[in-house]
Formats: sequence, structure tokens, C-alpha cells
Amino acid sequence: AVFGALRAGLVVVNTNPLYTAREMRHQFKDAGVRALVYLNVFGKLVEEVLPDTRIEYLIEARMGDLLPALKGWLVNSVVKSVKKMVPDYRLPQALPFRQALKQGQGHALQPVRVGLEDVAVLQYTGGTTGVSKGAMLTHGNLV
Repeated sequence: AVFGALRAGLVVVNTNPLYTAREMRHQFKDAGVRALVYLNVFGKLVEEVLPDTRIEYLIEARMGDLLPALKGWLVNSVVKSVKKMVPDYRLPQALPFRQALKQGQGHALQPVRVGLEDVAVLQYTGGTTGVSKGAMLTHGNLV
């Protein structure tokens, strides 16, 4: 998802899924996040934070999504039903990750011009001395 976003000319905003709702809400609002790819085990947190943000697009990934069919089904079933790691939540607007990949297969890549000085990632600090702040990392920083 990260490389796809970078190739599309988007700015990636990494977040710590262990953040509290307040911390995550601050980061999403501060960065102006409009799309979110998240792991379903954090769906409840996303559901809580979503109304206070400008996020319009949700893509929900599961741990077994990129594994072969049977193995992926097994991993997803164990995570949800045996380990009980997926809480109850409701995000009907979320697009499953595998479905997003399928929808994208029919589209040709439209080249996006990005330079070494263009922002690639907005990486938030740990917030140890106060509220976390976004550090702008350019494409040149990442090469």
C-alpha cells in the first residue's frame, strides 16, 4: 500500500496502531488524512476516530490477504474466531484490500511527476515532549 501510494504521488502518513484514539485523531486531523488503509484488528479504533476526521476512503486489510487462498482463509479465521483479535465494529464504507487490488488491475498506471524535493512521507514524532509533530520526508530523503 505504501509503494502504491508513493507511485500515485500521494503523501504517506504512517501511524502507530497502538496510539490512543486521541493521539490518532490528532494525527489524522493535523495531516489532513483523506484515505486510510488499516488492519481489521484495529477496526474498532478506526470506527471511533473516523467521525472527527476528514477521512473519505477506507481500505480494510486482513492478515491473510496476500497469502494463497486456503492459507489466507485459515490465518484470517484463526485471527478472528480462535484468537478473537478482531473486535466488533461497523465500517460498511470500507473496501476490502483484495477488492481494491482487483479494481485497480483494470487501470493503467498514470505517471505522476514527483521530484526529489517533493514530500513523500509525513512521519510523526513520538510526542515525548508534547503533542506529536509531522516531520516532512522528501522523496530524496528516502532514496
